[in-house]
Amino acid sequence: MNQKKKCVMYGILSATLFGISSVIASILFRNNNIRPEWLVGTRMFWSGLILLLLLFVRGQSIFQIFKRKVDALLLICFGILGVLLAQSSFFLSVYYGDAASATVLQSLGPTVILILLTVKMRVWPSRREIITIFFALIGVFFLVTNGNVNHLSVPLSALTWGVISAFGVAGYTLIPKPLLSSQSSLVVVAWGLFIGGFVENFINPVWKVPQGLSFTEIILIGVVTFGGTLLAYSLYIASLCHLKSTVASLLGTLEPLTATLLSVVILQLHLKLFQVLGIILILLTVILVSWPTKRVNIQNS
Repeated sequence: MNQKKKCVMYGILSATLFGISSVIASILFRNNNIRPEWLVGTRMFWSGLILLLLLFVRGQSIFQIFKRKVDALLLICFGILGVLLAQSSFFLSVYYGDAASATVLQSLGPTVILILLTVKMRVWPSRREIITIFFALIGVFFLVTNGNVNHLSVPLSALTWGVISAFGVAGYTLIPKPLLSSQSSLVVVAWGLFIGGFVENFINPVWKVPQGLSFTEIILIGVVTFGGTLLAYSLYIASLCHLKSTVASLLGTLEPLTATLLSVVILQLHLKLFQVLGIILILLTVILVSWPTKRVNIQNS
């Protein structure tokens, strides 16, 4: 298996773990004592700290990344404007709305990235990228609405945080790109998680544990922290090494697919015709993004 195919697999696995995490979060938020801000800070802080300790024990130079001021600044921006922004806004959208609408709004991330890259690089997105993004967005729309926009009721607070999460997706996709050429992806993601969690601790300290947690809820928090955060982000950042930012983000459209399928099994969600069509369109995007693409320079067109 070549490096590109491995990176595609990393992207698929990370999206699946994120989808599982969003469903678990929906279950946890049924307990009124569990706030999304606390859950986000907890999962980021502990997963980042543990990963840093593991890397240090294995002989990794985890502090080398701070030798250059530019790298240190990028890392801090990644932790706050990328990881923390994306995760906190997404979970707030889930909290005020639901996992389905939150994933729909977060799927605008690739569109944000394409706009940013078009402006910065003065290039047109390829025809296949445009078609793929269209399929992804329409697929997600069908998946969560069954083709009827009137059935997607999104509170204003959930809508606002969901749109912000799309910009967070662009942030944690684009910001660490320069770092990955000279730094370990695991070191980058570990510091990003830790920095984001550390900042969140000033607002919602991890030691202020919600009262009345059951044993099951404690286990679920652990799954969200280590499977849906540490492992998921590690795989996602590793996938960026040999994939374009837009491709890596498009693979993330599997997140709502995973969330919906688990909702069918766990939360007794009933899929209908347009939702099945949405699943097919989302799976089709995974095939489309594996094909080579070309861009046209605006200045030469």
